[in-house]
Amino acid sequence: MVRGRRRFFRNSVFLLASIAFAVSSLKQRLRAVDAFADVTDAVGLKGLGGGVAAWVDYDADGWVDLWASGQLWRNIKGEKFERAENQPAGGAGIWADIDNDGYPDFFCWEGTGRLSLNRQGKSFEDITKNMPPLPTKISLGAVSGDFDGDGLVDFYVGGYEIWAKVIGFPDVIYRNLGKGKFEESWRTKARMQPGRGITAADFDEDGDLDIYISNYRLQPNLLWQNDGKGNLADVATPFGTAGDGGLGAWGHTIGSSWGDFDNDGHLDLFVGNFSHPPAYQDRPKFLRNKGPAAKFHFEDKSAAAGLRWQESYASPTLGDFDNDGLLDLFFTTVYAGNRSVLYRNTGNWKFEEIPNAAGMNTEKTYQGAWGDFNGDGYLDLVTGGKLFRNPGGDGSWIKVQLVGKRKVNRSAIGSQVRIRLGDKILVRQVDGATGQGNQNDSVLHFGLGKTKGAVLIEVRWSNGHVQKAKGDINKTVKIICSK
Repeated sequence: MVRGRRRFFRNSVFLLASIAFAVSSLKQRLRAVDAFADVTDAVGLKGLGGGVAAWVDYDADGWVDLWASGQLWRNIKGEKFERAENQPAGGAGIWADIDNDGYPDFFCWEGTGRLSLNRQGKSFEDITKNMPPLPTKISLGAVSGDFDGDGLVDFYVGGYEIWAKVIGFPDVIYRNLGKGKFEESWRTKARMQPGRGITAADFDEDGDLDIYISNYRLQPNLLWQNDGKGNLADVATPFGTAGDGGLGAWGHTIGSSWGDFDNDGHLDLFVGNFSHPPAYQDRPKFLRNKGPAAKFHFEDKSAAAGLRWQESYASPTLGDFDNDGLLDLFFTTVYAGNRSVLYRNTGNWKFEEIPNAAGMNTEKTYQGAWGDFNGDGYLDLVTGGKLFRNPGGDGSWIKVQLVGKRKVNRSAIGSQVRIRLGDKILVRQVDGATGQGNQNDSVLHFGLGKTKGAVLIEVRWSNGHVQKAKGDINKTVKIICSK
């Protein structure tokens, strides 16, 4: 009888503890989200364009600046922005330090392409003459990265289409030869396989950047696996999910984003499919990277993720907006009546929609990029020609700024940082682009929840070197490649 009472007591305690944990988890999941504040005019960004955007600290003063719609805006100590006196050439484009001098340069993929060399944040020199004209004619996206492992940033440019004339344009790689010069080193055959968003990630963890192509017109998407020397092989079908035909195929994919949704240390993929009502067109997809045990194949986790359907989903971008340690999703739309959405990651491949996108549910835009413009440790968002300031909270954070040396490009594009919290591994990568043509801040942001004290940081540089460091929470840690 006594043993029975003890067993009943233990079971009761366990049940009560389980209920308390469930209630606590539910409260955490349903916690309110304060609205992001539209500070566009208040910080001097009146007239900000709604075209694709990039966060970049072009003058290396420690405050991330903003490029949007062919306009460069200088961040003045996180308090206001002003138009930069000197502007690089061209419109839509991405930033990367092509000459490893510490100042990111600008590549515009529109038209025949334009390249501007950043002269120590004070002026820009048009060096377009140093690269062959683009064969794409029409492009909607490009990505930077050191694809051949020589320590210099290259460019992969996607080719789009002229639909009415049934003309498709090739993709092309521009290889960096040093001293500001480039050569065309690779191209696809011209085809009706129109690429839109171009993203890159070392998904198979072999130390080089692989490239994912978001194709439109119900064409199979491509996953170019890199052998480390810039030789590419499409592995979308063999590395895809059962019956998929190519990692998000059969949709009108506009933009996609790499990020670790489940904190297992492997980069997953979100495929941003625009989809008309017929059921045969793929909806947006959450694809889980199963890691080395499964040869880095992907598992489709979309069905239970909770993303509601809208026809005109366009450009996604990932960031931990609430600093709970889980990557969240912001996703734009481009049809009247559809609205951009913000989905909070609640763990276990479940996502909940934040009502009214926390005040950021803009209409008809491809613009979406995260960056902490005021340095408070919470990610802010530019979308729809507006800057929205994150209301913040009580979650811990750390930001990591990587600086490459020797055989690592100075921008550290392609390098990854891992932070272990209990049985979870948070991983972030310095990206060359996200979604369709946008670019998040290259300073890596980690939400750490209730973590206190210092954390251990592991850097996997793009040259394969592994470096460890320690960083205090609620600070930015600068790490320079040591080998």
